[in-house]
Order: sequence, then C-alpha cells, then structure tokens
Amino acid sequence: MRSHFDRVVRNLDLLLAARARHGSDLPHVKMVVVIMRQNLHELPDLVRFAHRWAMEAVWVQHLCHDFGESSLPAHYRPMRDFVQAETLLEEDPARVERFFGEARELARDLGVDLRLPRTRPRVHPPGTPGRQRCSWPWTGGYVSYQGYAMPCCMVSTPDRVNFGNMAEEGVAAVWGSDAFEAFRDRLASDDPPEICRSCAVYAGIF
Repeated sequence: MRSHFDRVVRNLDLLLAARARHGSDLPHVKMVVVIMRQNLHELPDLVRFAHRWAMEAVWVQHLCHDFGESSLPAHYRPMRDFVQAETLLEEDPARVERFFGEARELARDLGVDLRLPRTRPRVHPPGTPGRQRCSWPWTGGYVSYQGYAMPCCMVSTPDRVNFGNMAEEGVAAVWGSDAFEAFRDRLASDDPPEICRSCAVYAGIF
C-alpha cells in the first residue's frame, strides 16, 4: 500500500488554507467512500472527518461489480472472491442499519450532505425501457488506452467485453456496430447481458 493518511490530511489543510486566503468557496471538497464489511464501522467517523475538514458531502457507494459473469478471465477471480467476502449485500442487515443510522444522524446534526446507497438490488419491472435500466451504452462508451470500446466504466477492462478498437476501426464504426447494437438491445430486454446482472449500477445499489 502506498497510501499516506497524514499526507492526505496535510494536503487538505493546505487546500483549505489557500481557499480561505482567497476568500473563495471553491474548489468544493467532497468525499467518496467505498463501503464494505471491513470499513462499515468507520462510517460515522468518516462523517465527522468530513465535517472537520469542511467537506460539503460524503458519497457512499458499494463495490461497483461482483465479477460474477461465467466468462470472467481467470486472473480476475481473486477480485471476485474479495467482493463476495466484503459486499454488504450479504452482511447482517441489522449491522448495516446500525452504522448507516448513526451516520445519518451525525450528518444531519453536522450539516454534511450524506448519500447512502440502497442495500438491496432494484427489480426492473418487465418492459422497463433500456435507458431506465442503464443509460451508459446509449449515452457514452468507455475506451481503453489501446482504443478498445467497452459498454461502460464498470467493465473497466476490454478482456471482459469489448466491441472493437476505435483507434483502428473508427469511432462511428464501432459505436454503430452490430455487436454494440446487439448489446444495447439485450440490455433493454428482460434478459440483460450477464455482465450487467453483476453490476451495482444496473442493480440500483451503486
């Protein structure tokens, strides 16, 4: 691990001092937290930390993907195991609500805008339009440094799924390709691509 908490705090102090020196409310400072079993108990303290360092909001999110697709390349299986061990979806609901509730109360008292995720997956009614399930493949792709186009950032690596190389084939050709269109059509159906079923955005818990 190359993280240095003391350095982060020192840099926050410098940022706030510079902001005060210029009499400005900018830049806005917010915290994004990935919540897991191992750090759930720290959530109230993170709200206190955000207030102490004049942060406007704390955005809490689940692990983004459970890597549950059957086609998952073998070298990602340790990541799948980690997510399965740490996801709050399998945690005791009473423990989750204990720390969520404490964090909510603190945030309200301290004036911190706290965003907590859903703790249970959303169910899409039959016939739900595709963009209401997930708008990513219609509104923006995600391109690797090699040029491979993926449906979204949650996939993150082109060896899981990609629709071709935009650097070689052209943006328009890949964006309008049969493979990309077929993916959109299936995402809009009641039988979404397997990789989407494992996604926190699709499940409405991100």
